[in-house]
Amino acid sequence: MNWKKYKALQKKDKRDETYFIVGLDIGNDSSGIAFYNFIDNEPELIDLSGGYGRPTIPTVMQYIAESKEWVYGEYAILNRGMGREVTLSNLVDRLGSSEYIDIDNRPVSVVSLLSMYIKELMSNVKHINPKAEIAGIVASVPSYFSTNARDEFVRAFKNAGYEKELIGLVSDRECIYSYHYRKRSQTGEKTLLIDYGSRGVRGGVYTLESDASTLRSLSSLFDDEIGTRMIEEQVKDLFTNYYKANNPIQARQGLDRNILDQLIAFVYQHKDILFQKAIRNKPAKLYFNFAFPPFQQTVTVEDSDNLVEPFRKQFNKFIRQVLEKNLTENITVIDIDVVLCVGGGFEMVWTKEAIASLFPQGKLQLYKNSKAITAMGAAVAAAQLLEVAEGYPITIEDRHQLPVDIGFRIGDNFIPLAECNSFWWQPHPIKLFIINSPVKNEVPFTILSRSPEGETKTLSDAPLKNLPERPKGTTRLSVQLKFLSDREAMAKIEDCGFGELFPKTGYEQEITVKL
Repeated sequence: MNWKKYKALQKKDKRDETYFIVGLDIGNDSSGIAFYNFIDNEPELIDLSGGYGRPTIPTVMQYIAESKEWVYGEYAILNRGMGREVTLSNLVDRLGSSEYIDIDNRPVSVVSLLSMYIKELMSNVKHINPKAEIAGIVASVPSYFSTNARDEFVRAFKNAGYEKELIGLVSDRECIYSYHYRKRSQTGEKTLLIDYGSRGVRGGVYTLESDASTLRSLSSLFDDEIGTRMIEEQVKDLFTNYYKANNPIQARQGLDRNILDQLIAFVYQHKDILFQKAIRNKPAKLYFNFAFPPFQQTVTVEDSDNLVEPFRKQFNKFIRQVLEKNLTENITVIDIDVVLCVGGGFEMVWTKEAIASLFPQGKLQLYKNSKAITAMGAAVAAAQLLEVAEGYPITIEDRHQLPVDIGFRIGDNFIPLAECNSFWWQPHPIKLFIINSPVKNEVPFTILSRSPEGETKTLSDAPLKNLPERPKGTTRLSVQLKFLSDREAMAKIEDCGFGELFPKTGYEQEITVKL
């Protein structure tokens, strides 16, 4: 159903039990889906595990060449190493680069693959009500998503047949806060959001403005080195070492693809054993049934502690940095009113213990299904946009995140130095360029901003002075943008030389850029 037609219905007609307002969270690690329950006026998770208590499923899909069929989620992981299957993961991270993957000797775009996954997720709505009609969808997207990634995500919904139902894409942070503030609002409340996902851990401090639908970002930070994906790699290395120690001949020859795939499936089945309370009190036993001959391995409390400890230290350091890296005021633990803990990382006991050691229990929001809060918030945002739920979706004003591309122009080409949706305090890559004209002392150099709609604005128009004289196409320069604050940056230009004919000089120029 076209969501615009649904929105135009009378309020009493909207609450038909065959209409479903859906929120989706498609993450790199796992995905969840929720719908808005008209009776309870609450978002409700759809159990994707078939009643086994895991409402989310892995964002993994697999093509089985022998039968020419696709499987999704947990089955795609556990089926690894059984044949010539092609297993695909990290689909969300691949968006934005027009990537194609070879499937059965033909290239298939990531957009097409993700559209198949979306169809599979949405089919679960029919399990609740076979007559279900989708009235509207809000999909959560990562805050770091590029414009190209967003465009490809929308195309995936179009290919899946849900173009008319898709209301829009809402950032994961805004979905989480739409859920948190769905029934209450407290102007001036300071919340610390910690989203511990597969890609990394993200945090920020926010305060609710007087309109009760806008959050002002006081702090925003992320760490891509301690995501659950990195922890799983450590677990995989640990289990692989166990296997090699019990199969020294295979270890010397090198483990084949079948064994490596079996180890990945084994990690998925047993990784949680290292992060639960039970192992704090007694060792845990692993049974490597896929090995020949099978063997048993004991995982000690020390093994678990040694694996977790570096992540614990970095996580505690990260929390302190989130509080310190703010724009307007000194923020301490005492100033925080509520701590929102979301993401799959909070399924690990040590993360809950780490956050509880810093904040009083009364301030912590530790959800039973920490992975699924974003999907539930997306369902709330969809219901609010369709005027079924009270209030308006939360929007975040984040001066840490760039709303535009910032770069310079060469001829007709715009070269980005800092991309839209990146954070100003991130390291931004150095860009090299060649001046395709003879250089005599001075060259025009303009730094601009470019909106997602393509509109440009001049930020600095300062010529490069005192350049060494060189013929056309032999002046190679580097430029890097370093931010001094959210309102000011410095562009540093250096001479890189051009082979042996024109060696690198000490030329350097800095240009101030006001944002």
